[in-house]
Amino acid sequence: MNYKLRKYDIRLVPKVQFAFWMIVRISIIICAVYSFFIEHDVVMGFESVFCLIFTHLWDMFQVFGSNSFIIEVPPLSQTMLNIIIFIGIVFGSYFGLFDKIWWFDNFMHVLSGFVSASFGYDFACIIQRKKGKCAATLAAIFSLMFAISIAVGWEFYEFAMDTLHGTNLQLAKQGAETAMVNLSKYRGEYGYYGLVDTMTDMIMNTIGGLIGMIFMIVLRNKKKKK
Repeated sequence: MNYKLRKYDIRLVPKVQFAFWMIVRISIIICAVYSFFIEHDVVMGFESVFCLIFTHLWDMFQVFGSNSFIIEVPPLSQTMLNIIIFIGIVFGSYFGLFDKIWWFDNFMHVLSGFVSASFGYDFACIIQRKKGKCAATLAAIFSLMFAISIAVGWEFYEFAMDTLHGTNLQLAKQGAETAMVNLSKYRGEYGYYGLVDTMTDMIMNTIGGLIGMIFMIVLRNKKKKK
């Protein structure tokens, strides 16, 4: 069978969710333009561009997914991803909440883990659909591992940007991002503080993943009973 691009009906997306998608996409475009042409911040500019691409992930599933399982991913998964992007990029980065609120970064990692696990649970069920109903245990394990994998991927990104572009996303060296840090609590080493920051991010993602996993188990079991 020849591969073909699919046409899909945008009406498959609930109107409220679609309106939110548009708000997020327009906001991210504004952020990208602001970064590139006003602040001349290449890192934030490209981060905005990548996030804009991810706001179209569901659309790409529908167009390029042919007749594979990927087209069965519900629009709600894109909506949840857009929530993370909107809060993290617009409020966190551009309104500076990561710097102004000490717990905001941890909150974002917990939220990311929750959303990733929620998506991963349903994704596992979709993948297994042709082989019968996916066991709740298997879906739960997959959802948690999926959430942790997303966290690892993000830390890869931060490490790559710090190494190749000279940023300080992992807070492992002296700079404006670590100016207020009391190094005496971290063995007097920026490297150790960076390690603590990275591991804290991973732990928060895992906690969010566990919450998301339990939430999906309870939610899907309720639907089965109905």
